[in-house]
Amino acid sequence: MEGIDRIKSHILEQAQEAARVIILEAVDFAGQETAKAEKTSQALLDEARQGADQEAALILKRAESMAAAQARKKGLEQKQAYASQILDRALELLQNKPDEEKVRLYVSWISGLGLDQGVITLGARDHEQIGEQLIAALPEGAFSLDGQPGDFAGGLLVTHGRMRDNLTFDRVLRDHRPELARLALLQLGDDSSEAGQDG
Repeated sequence: MEGIDRIKSHILEQAQEAARVIILEAVDFAGQETAKAEKTSQALLDEARQGADQEAALILKRAESMAAAQARKKGLEQKQAYASQILDRALELLQNKPDEEKVRLYVSWISGLGLDQGVITLGARDHEQIGEQLIAALPEGAFSLDGQPGDFAGGLLVTHGRMRDNLTFDRVLRDHRPELARLALLQLGDDSSEAGQDG
């Protein structure tokens, strides 16, 4: 659906901004985790050298395997945490856009649906701050504002006839979170990807 694609596109634009900040944190975190892993590996290696050659080789193999598994687990956990931070920050940036910009954004989404009339439901904050501006920016008499705000962070619902188009941030993030998280992590670039694997 074009409206959802537009929301996803705006979320990813905001994710780029959030990603820049997180890259710096990722590199610092990776350095700390690498130092810890090296210290642990050195201790295991020292222990291995004290035993017989065969026993040492077995312990070394086990230590390397455990260290690799731990690094993969830590890397995955860190990447998931970065993705959540990026998406949360992107949502915050979308919610805090200036009123005029948000009205233009919502009008473009409604136009993208190809609707000529309907009832628009906004979240409580948007309902109060931009509800009237949004209706004024749409074709006169074609759309009305639901008197009851919706229970969602941002975006909108458009009811027309028996149909309701859900273009809320909450729904897009819920239904498309894995895809958005993957794309958000791409914004971090190769440095953070390697950091996650090392850390």
